[in-house]
Amino acid sequence: MKTILKSSIFENNVLIKTFEKDFKTSNFSEKTVAIDYTSVKGTLTEISVSGLRVLIRDVETEDYNVEVHHNFPFFKLQFEIEGFSHYNPLDQDCPEVYIPNNHYNLFYLPKVHGTLSYKKGHRKTLEILFTENYLKAIIGKNFKQILHRFGAAILSETAFFMWQKSQPITTDLQNHIDEIRFCKYPKDLKKPYLEAKIKELLILLLAQTNEDSNNKAPYNISETDYNAILKVEHYIKTHLKASLTIAELAVIAGMNTTKLKQSFKLIFSTTIFKYISCLRMEEAKQLILEEKFTIAEAAYHVGYKHPQHFTVAFKKIYGYVPSHLICDRKVF
Repeated sequence: MKTILKSSIFENNVLIKTFEKDFKTSNFSEKTVAIDYTSVKGTLTEISVSGLRVLIRDVETEDYNVEVHHNFPFFKLQFEIEGFSHYNPLDQDCPEVYIPNNHYNLFYLPKVHGTLSYKKGHRKTLEILFTENYLKAIIGKNFKQILHRFGAAILSETAFFMWQKSQPITTDLQNHIDEIRFCKYPKDLKKPYLEAKIKELLILLLAQTNEDSNNKAPYNISETDYNAILKVEHYIKTHLKASLTIAELAVIAGMNTTKLKQSFKLIFSTTIFKYISCLRMEEAKQLILEEKFTIAEAAYHVGYKHPQHFTVAFKKIYGYVPSHLICDRKVF
């Protein structure tokens, strides 16, 4: 299995990666490398485990393009936590793959040869690559019959997308993502933990591919209103410390407060204030685990004046108090 990447950002303008068949590996491996290309700087963590290739990116990018060619069928679950990804195939009969900020999709492409485009900004991702044999291993030999539409697409070597239009990352999915990205277990425990978590996540989503609703337009909302809600969502993410109001957000969206609340819930499947609260807790959790913030420091950083109010909100979302994270941090 071989991947060829061509871009001016690489030394000699090309990067070639080779993999064992079905991403097989005898041992669990995890490697984090510093990326220092002209247009991309940050870190990339690559994890190889039981027929999976997992990529965790945290980079700052300029506008740049990469020509990509895989010589194998491409199965991928991709979360653009922050940033943007756009694949444009050379063969115009093949579909594009567009995943904007805070969106995800699960897809299968029988062949990949085209251009990946990225925009200037901060890009954080979780990308899970797998193969047909991995599906067979976790679901069974008759997985093509079990997965209906997805199975039929694989059988006919036709491109498949879980969603016609990439979907926003829900708070439940974000929790799954965080459990994978921020796993602190030692190597011997991390391997079975990640295997179980990724298997759970994939089966959760694969089960949804059988639902007829996934093959329809995701929501009855105009492209203009959809983009307005994404603008609001971006504003929320960049102003988490502020005391945000519905009236303020309605002005940004260019719609009345009622329409804003209805449209936001239609797209993100939750209310605006619950979404804000979940984002604040997610950032606080990361600050405590990764940046070694105290509970009070994390609370103030995400806009809470009183740590006790933060603790109540945190427990309401995660089911445990934030001091539990401090204990985990000490153990590992």
